[in-house]
Formats: sequence, C-alpha cells, structure tokens
Amino acid sequence: PPPASQPFQKRQPSTSPSSNQCLATIVSYPQLLQHEESLATASSSTGSIGANAYDVMAWMSYLESVDDALDSLHDGLSSMESLSISNTAGASADARTISVDTAGRTLHISRVMAPGITHTPKSLGKEIGKLISVRIWVGERAVSLLPGSYKLWRFHLIFLGGLLEKKQSSGAAGESLGAVGKQFQKECHRLRISSYLLSVNVALDEVENGKDAHNIANNNNKSSQLKSQ
Repeated sequence: PPPASQPFQKRQPSTSPSSNQCLATIVSYPQLLQHEESLATASSSTGSIGANAYDVMAWMSYLESVDDALDSLHDGLSSMESLSISNTAGASADARTISVDTAGRTLHISRVMAPGITHTPKSLGKEIGKLISVRIWVGERAVSLLPGSYKLWRFHLIFLGGLLEKKQSSGAAGESLGAVGKQFQKECHRLRISSYLLSVNVALDEVENGKDAHNIANNNNKSSQLKSQ
C-alpha cells in the first residue's frame, strides 16, 4: 500500500548564511550597527517592519556610511602598500603600523601580526570584501522595500557598476572583491547587464555635464547682454 501522506508542515523562515555574515560584519562597526538598529526591521517570522525602513534618506545615510568605511579601508590599504614599496629597510618596514578610524572602529594595520595589530594587508583585503558584501546586501534590502525610489536604485546600481569596473584590478585591493564579488560579476555577465550599467553611468554623467555647460553658456550670454546695455 502507498505510504500514508505526511501532514503539511509550514517551512520556518531561516536567515541565509550571507545575511548572517553581513550582520556579523555590521556588528563590528558601531556606526553601522546604529543604522541597522534605527531601521528597526523585525525578523521575517513576525512579518512586521519598522516605520524607518520606508524612509529613503535613512537608507541613503546607511549606504553612505558603508561607502565611507570602504573608502577609509581602501586608503589604509593603499598607504600600507606605498610604505612597502618605498621602504626597503626590511625589518623596519615590517614594523610600520597604520591606524584607520572608521564607522566607530579603529583598525591597526601592519605587515606582520603582533600584539595590538588587528589586520595585515591580506586580512584587510578580506575585511574590505566583507564590507562590499554588506554594501550589496543593504542596497538590495533598500530597493526591495522601496522599489519606486529612483535615488536608491541609482545609488545601488552605480555601486554595482563600479564593482564590474574593478574586475581587472590586481593586488590585495583587487582580491578584496572575494568570492561574493566574483559570483556577482558572473551573474551580471550572464544576465547581460554589465554594458547596461556602464552605459547608464556614462549617460547620467553626460546629462549632468551637459546641464553644467548649458548653465555656463546662459550665464555668459546674460553677462554679455548686461555689458552691451
């Protein structure tokens, strides 16, 4: 006889590993954690979302804070690489330390791990990769909750387009994209949106530059008319 059918059990919502990893990274940056808590987004099991989660400017501020942290870490990595190139003293170069304060967290970077050192250039590259994952994750949440926001979509897509442009980067900075970034690039190429993203960025820049040139021309014409009068 056929086996008795099992009663239907509702699947319990679970947090994806990438979400857990992103949240773990966010917790290590106090300012980013403040943004996360201010959104007051409840777990998906309750189905409720805080009112701040529908505030465009709250998401924009969150994304800008992540961008600022990424810029600071990139600057710290570049500074450490510059020291390594310029200093040929060997051991003295290994002893040099750079401190980076960003998003409420202080990172101490050196070529060699030692007491008080939080990152080497290699581990800092991995940290940048984690923040890139956070930036993508927060951006996806923002546009999913506010799909009609042109500002959020533009900010999110410009960042994704920038990741595609860094595909050919070399060194620790290039490796910072990590597995998440590489998978994202493959998916973008599969969906054929790489050229679209880049063309959108160029078109927007051309429009803005065209507006600036038009305004300058108008101001010059007005000035020449006033002088002739």
